[in-house]
Amino acid sequence: MKAREFWKLHILGPFLKDDAAKENTYLALSILTGFCAAVVAVFIKYATHALTEFFGTGQSFSLNSILWGGAAILISGFLTTRFFENSAGSGIPKTRVALAVFNGKIPFKDTLAKLVCSILSLSSGFSLGREGPTVAIASGIGSAFGEFFHLSKKKVKNLVAMGAAGGLAAAFNTPIAAVTFTLEEVIGDLNAKVLGSIIVSTIVASVTALLLQGDQPTFAELHYKLGDVRELFVYFVVGLSAAVVGPLWVRSVLKMREINQKIFRGHKLTVIMVTFGIVALVSLFNTDVLGSGHETIEKTLHAYFSDWRILLTLLVLKFALTTLCYSSGVSGGLFMPTLMTGALLGGLVGSIFQLFFPELIVSVGSYALVGMGAYFAAVIRTPITSIIMVFEMTRDYKIMLPLMIANITAYAIAKRLHKGSVYENISQQDGIYLPSHEDNEMMDTLLVEDAMVSEVVTLNSKLPVIEALRQIKKSDISGYPVLNNGLMVGMVSKSDIARACARREGYRMIESVAERSIVKIYSDQSLMVAFHRLRKFNISRLPVVSRLNNRRIIGLITAEDIVNKFGYHVKEEMEEGQELFDFDQIEEQFDFDQIEELEQNAVEGETEVSSKAPADNLDDAAIRIEKEFKKEKE
Repeated sequence: MKAREFWKLHILGPFLKDDAAKENTYLALSILTGFCAAVVAVFIKYATHALTEFFGTGQSFSLNSILWGGAAILISGFLTTRFFENSAGSGIPKTRVALAVFNGKIPFKDTLAKLVCSILSLSSGFSLGREGPTVAIASGIGSAFGEFFHLSKKKVKNLVAMGAAGGLAAAFNTPIAAVTFTLEEVIGDLNAKVLGSIIVSTIVASVTALLLQGDQPTFAELHYKLGDVRELFVYFVVGLSAAVVGPLWVRSVLKMREINQKIFRGHKLTVIMVTFGIVALVSLFNTDVLGSGHETIEKTLHAYFSDWRILLTLLVLKFALTTLCYSSGVSGGLFMPTLMTGALLGGLVGSIFQLFFPELIVSVGSYALVGMGAYFAAVIRTPITSIIMVFEMTRDYKIMLPLMIANITAYAIAKRLHKGSVYENISQQDGIYLPSHEDNEMMDTLLVEDAMVSEVVTLNSKLPVIEALRQIKKSDISGYPVLNNGLMVGMVSKSDIARACARREGYRMIESVAERSIVKIYSDQSLMVAFHRLRKFNISRLPVVSRLNNRRIIGLITAEDIVNKFGYHVKEEMEEGQELFDFDQIEEQFDFDQIEELEQNAVEGETEVSSKAPADNLDDAAIRIEKEFKKEKE
């Protein structure tokens, strides 16, 4: 215990002694997370390449390939299935679970296990990629930094997102796409406030990766040129094809996982080893579908495969092999295999059209490139990332228009054919329900005007407090706008009016007891903004005002109104102090006519108080109310 206290006070203390020190520490950790993400990405790349060469699993399997590759996948599968179940798959769904459920906390032992298991499985010839695991490992490093320095939950979650962006930026050399992917898929909000920090981490990761491995695009430039506007229709067909094949592949993975469970009855390691046997068998017939597929994508982009029969064969093999490998539960990602499948699909569509329109289709390479982005959007469901990623990987701006046409087509239709991305579907199959894009967008899509009450009960600013109390005592509403000539000058609550009356201030105008500092909202703002303001200022309702005049009230909105918009009903949380007053009891206790006479005398300057006036009662009531109010507040 003493060692822990010494560590906190003397080692971590200087980094967290005040707010300025905490912010400086957070900034330093943001930079360090980006740097470490790049180092990890480069290490995984070269380690995987070296082991693949050593095992001989990038070509037709020999006896040595089977022995070495089999040993690697056996160790990886054993660790994954027996000790570190969180290292299974790409790791991106687990990262999202950590953000949504565990406030960004990722055990560091799981991060190390993910690193080891991924390198071994990716070196065995499995049709999986390294980019997903890189994102998961880099996120784990960010989480470890946040936990080590005892940062707030919010900052730990931010560091997880920074690690994800930095890892992807270094792995693909696509910094902009890394930012958009983190916002679209990992966080699920393109308007996230952590954007600035993510950009800092991404820049550091990109610069570090550039220094370690040079500045080269992931794929060689195509120097694409749109020769005929009719080609845009072919690109549209590419998008349609991706919209059909993408959801079909997701369903295939889900079905294969069910079959594995039925046949092998929970023997997950057996599934992995059987899958390795199939990979070895396929390598004897075709080696272009082994591994992530980077070299095959290069060949497809440069029209090395121009015969539609070859492209169709490769497409079927890659489709099936990726389905088997990913559904086996071994550690490995989907990015590069997905891009390869899309490239083969786009090339296939282009080669078929080339048979009938040879003068229109000069090369199938550009269709393969567009197919990559369209298929990625149909499977991963990140349309903006897919557009930017393909552009950054080739650095060919001229391909943007066809890319956008195909991607948006694929995304829009795939959404209707099958709900959710591959990550969301697999997580749901495992009983984990990740926050969907619809969940994050719903509150921002619905506006205040959709839920507000338009018929507002208001009080005239010149109305005496005692008269206001008479008008509202039977009302269930807790707060009222105070208007002067139709314009809002303040807000007053039932409890404010009751306290003013109990203190013999019933003769005063209602505007004198109203709150002048008003928290307002506009009708075109989202319900999320309304919820945030209600919570931040601890109030029960918000006046909705006009953009043309922020003193002209057009409605009121409460937390109950917002929740009711979603089809539920909850009792609105009462404004602080409201339930402390029994207005019927107050009315019975005091003679209002007598109080009015007393107050009118006070206004006219008469100092004599009638002996019939219930002064003692009023004083006692005011004291009792104040005591109860303070007690409830405490």
